Amino acid sequence: MRPTLDTTIEGPDGKPVFVLMHFLGGSGREWDEVAELLRDEFKLARTDLPGFGASAGVPGYTVEEMADAVHKAIAAAGLKHYVLVGHSMSGKVAMVLARRLQDTGDDGLRGLVLVAPSPPGPEPMGDDKRAMMLRLLGTGMRLDDADGRDARTRARAYITKNELRDIPPAVEERASLEVLKMNPAAWTAWIESGSREDWAERVGVLDLPALVIAGEKDLSLGPLQQAEHTLPHLRRGRLEVVPNCSHLVPMESPGAMAGYLRGFAQRLADEAAVPAEYLDFIAGERVSRKTREVLEARMRTPPVGEGVLSARQFATLSAILDRVIPQEEPKLDLAAYVLERLTTGKGEGWRYDVLPSDAQAYRQALDRLAGFSLLDADSQDSALRELAALPGTPGARWFEELRSDAVVAYMAHPATMARIGYSGIGVGGADTRYQGYVTIGPNQREAWEPEPFVQRVAQAK
Repeated sequence: MRPTLDTTIEGPDGKPVFVLMHFLGGSGREWDEVAELLRDEFKLARTDLPGFGASAGVPGYTVEEMADAVHKAIAAAGLKHYVLVGHSMSGKVAMVLARRLQDTGDDGLRGLVLVAPSPPGPEPMGDDKRAMMLRLLGTGMRLDDADGRDARTRARAYITKNELRDIPPAVEERASLEVLKMNPAAWTAWIESGSREDWAERVGVLDLPALVIAGEKDLSLGPLQQAEHTLPHLRRGRLEVVPNCSHLVPMESPGAMAGYLRGFAQRLADEAAVPAEYLDFIAGERVSRKTREVLEARMRTPPVGEGVLSARQFATLSAILDRVIPQEEPKLDLAAYVLERLTTGKGEGWRYDVLPSDAQAYRQALDRLAGFSLLDADSQDSALRELAALPGTPGARWFEELRSDAVVAYMAHPATMARIGYSGIGVGGADTRYQGYVTIGPNQREAWEPEPFVQRVAQAK
């Protein structure tokens, strides 16, 4: 029986697990600094691929064999909902495994985060670089020569000098020692074969949330290479470029890497509010690129921080909006969207003369309503009715503005569009055929139009 991969699991339950994989020659320890930043927030599963790190004795170096090994490690760990995080070599492995999971109907995979990934097709690596890397650490190179100084020099050269990288000395030393743990046969197999394997047609286009992260200074698998070779395989993929960073993002810029993973987790939570059928509609050919970008931006809950509103004012705003627009789970964070409008200063271009600026009006009103969140539901409703029953007063005018802001945030969100079956986004645009409607009679729907989600739920009951 083939030995299983060495996998370390840490962090709290309750969220999708990030399955963290490594680059060629590395191990799960490349994520040490990122894990330090995230272990209190997310469950992390760091796994060493066959031939590397603590799995140096595990055979099987083809892309398919590595995908098999990761799949079995996930099953052995009992992970139910997870995100595959592939880096460089393991990015290719992650995409191949994702295709398998989607084809077999496995619903455990929630998304992909790919850091400077090797693409599904042959990796764009010149013959000269392949030869140099084989000479550096391939099977012809014994890692235990003499007292090891030559081996350590070569390993350090790979970590630091393959491209210009700014890595703290302690992290550089640790990464170099991890390189020395690998089985040189695994290194050679990847350079000579694995990186050349062509999975492009078999991977096809993956339909799941995906994030591609590329270092601005990565000369081999940077932003241009990812846009050309990786993004076409990710229907719902986005590209993020890390400034002043090269190929080893988790070690060069762990803070940024942790931020991207946090953001991706929030994206999954946001998209969970939108039914899968409507997400498919948004991603379909009837929706223009610009419209899709706007809708995807609306699905990203804006960050909340003190500035325009204090934490206490924001809590009061959240409680009020829960009564103004009651929602079923999963709820939209309407307060975050209203705060974003106040922070950016975007408005209707006018205001009531009895009110100060929008941000000041909100602050004053929320201060007057301090303690609202501590009231029971009936008392909250009574307080809001009293506020609205004084027409023309600053309080009533502000409450009118708040209701308008809340309705705009609620109705503009794709989750609400899905609930009512709104199809107007599917009429095409500058980069599509202008398709429009053919059937326009009352209560008539065309075959391509999404059915209202609330109607589907009622029918299911």
